[in-house]
Amino acid sequence: MKNILVPTDFSTLSQHALAFAISLAEPLKARVTVLHCEEVPMGDMSLHLSGEANGSSVSEDMLYNAQLFRANKQKMKQMERDFSTDKVLVTSQQFGGGFLKGIMGYIDKHPTDMVVIGTTGQESIQEFFSGNHTEQLIEHLTIPVISIQDQQFHPIEDIVLGLDIEDEKYTKKAFAKVKDICEALGSTLHIIDVTRTKDDEKMMSLLNKIAKIAGLTNYMVDVIEDKNPKHALLEYAEGTDAGLIIVLSEAKGGLQRFINHSFAAKLTKKSSIPVLTINKGHV
Repeated sequence: MKNILVPTDFSTLSQHALAFAISLAEPLKARVTVLHCEEVPMGDMSLHLSGEANGSSVSEDMLYNAQLFRANKQKMKQMERDFSTDKVLVTSQQFGGGFLKGIMGYIDKHPTDMVVIGTTGQESIQEFFSGNHTEQLIEHLTIPVISIQDQQFHPIEDIVLGLDIEDEKYTKKAFAKVKDICEALGSTLHIIDVTRTKDDEKMMSLLNKIAKIAGLTNYMVDVIEDKNPKHALLEYAEGTDAGLIIVLSEAKGGLQRFINHSFAAKLTKKSSIPVLTINKGHV
């Protein structure tokens, strides 16, 4: 976990995400890159990069985009100066293609271990079928995505991992990512299963077996009986003063997303605690 990416639209929310990423980067000894995705094609960006016309025929749109690119570049450089610390270097990048294509294009060309993004917890009518920005990243990226709403956060001493071992299947690779994060942060992992059955002893045994297979050491397990897993998980995380919630999701797009809105997507919209989602369909 040496490279953390933070998409920005220059909003206060994205600045909160950047501040959280920096708090993560210090114990991880990671670098932070702030990325602004320009709404221009990903092809020839020479005009936008230079801010000047390279050809004899330049449209008004091209000139406007060039001016906007220059203005955004100045904002990015200011963010580097404002947020870099003695222990964490913040750099900035601009990439074309719009939000999702821009981020995927950047990750394809640059080593990236994690994305941190601010979210309002709301979804516009335009995003109803495609998902909000956080959901789009969870669906398409092969790396963990952390969403954060609240500007108040604290050192991550305790992490809550929510599982559904009755209905979901998990791979050792997915748990390996969880292990890496917990060990890097030096956090205690609370492995929680929210169940609808009353066989707590069996569930506890399964959770301990999963932890041993994953090679976890600093952990504890618990089983909660509740018909509302989202509410139960949030209540448990708040009660333990957790600094992070981890969810192993299998986010889907298109019609499947509409039919079966993922647990992770719902959780990111309700949680005041940062939520790290690993799309287990990609690991």
